[in-house]
Amino acid sequence: MFRIGQLAIACPSLTPRHTCVEALDYFSSHPDYDILPIVSDERPVGLVTRHILLERFSRPFHHELFGNKSCSLFMDQQPLLVDEADSIATVGAVAASDSRRALHDGVIVTTRGKYLGTCTGPTLMQVLADMQVERSRQVMEGIRYASRIQRAFLHISNEHLAEHLPQHRIFWEPRDIVGGDYYFCRGDQDRVFVAVLDCTGHGVPGALLTMIMSANLEASIAEVDSWDPSALLASINRRARAALGQRQRAPGDDVAEDASDDGMDASLVLIDRRRGRLQFAGARLPVFVSYASRDSWICLPAGRPGVGYADTPDDTEWPVSETPLEEGMRVALATDGLFDQIGEARAIAYGKARFAQSLGAAPGTGLQDSFEATLSRYRQWQGSQTRRDDATLLMFEV
Repeated sequence: MFRIGQLAIACPSLTPRHTCVEALDYFSSHPDYDILPIVSDERPVGLVTRHILLERFSRPFHHELFGNKSCSLFMDQQPLLVDEADSIATVGAVAASDSRRALHDGVIVTTRGKYLGTCTGPTLMQVLADMQVERSRQVMEGIRYASRIQRAFLHISNEHLAEHLPQHRIFWEPRDIVGGDYYFCRGDQDRVFVAVLDCTGHGVPGALLTMIMSANLEASIAEVDSWDPSALLASINRRARAALGQRQRAPGDDVAEDASDDGMDASLVLIDRRRGRLQFAGARLPVFVSYASRDSWICLPAGRPGVGYADTPDDTEWPVSETPLEEGMRVALATDGLFDQIGEARAIAYGKARFAQSLGAAPGTGLQDSFEATLSRYRQWQGSQTRRDDATLLMFEV
């Protein structure tokens, strides 16, 4: 930890017995010093600044009136005194909130109450700025490494997608370096399970929550043998609420400021090739389906409750939609980062209906072309508007 004593300069001091003329001579003979500590019996009692003293003595008759009087006449009688063992961060915080212009003029550094030296305001501010830059660099390095970890968690899902749904495309783009969106895939010879999760928040908090929710999803898959989407959402909901200590609160209950109320939106799809059926359950996120024999997409609606939140009871159930599988059938799952994006022209959200229209493509259009056209329409809508959230689009062909 950096200490303010490391910045202290043992510049000469004067006493209250010295005159203003002697203080002027001090600044004249020490052009690099802008502050003059006034010390009595080894203890600092004030601080004279170059600009104040010179300004006063530039006025008419001040040399004649005050030249031979004590230099303490123009000193700050309450300078900021700090101990050499104080951390620079602490001194900076105190100086920033101090009304005595400490960040401009400087501070007096003491050791056991006795004068040790001074630290100028510009020096203190430069060191504080350098420390902030270094802290920011370390934080950014940590976030970039966290991004590598988060992407590594997607590796198994990418392998299962490549094996069981080779015709697929993914757009996964955190608003920041890491984010709260996550996609998931597991499969065997007869079934493929695909999910897209949109966890509370974005950035580091959102990324941390994706780790919790993905772990709950893995545990729920082991628990729910049928991979039933609705049963999986219910299992994740119970596990997340228990893990985060989130239980429904009665009206009037006092809630601690640091109490958690976090969860996720999700869309879960089960491709059951044995039964020739597609099952879907969603929490606030619908799924979009297109049959090869049609040139439009249908929206399978999601349930209203979110997953894991304090106001989502343990016994919440999410409705299941079911539709026949058909060769060439396409499925699209997306998060709110696409639906809620504000558009440049009218400053309104993209919306689920407009997104569904953007999925439309002429019969026979390849999956890649359809995927790229969808993203192109989304980006065209966004224009120069700032990204509001993490965004994920997962499109595949059965």
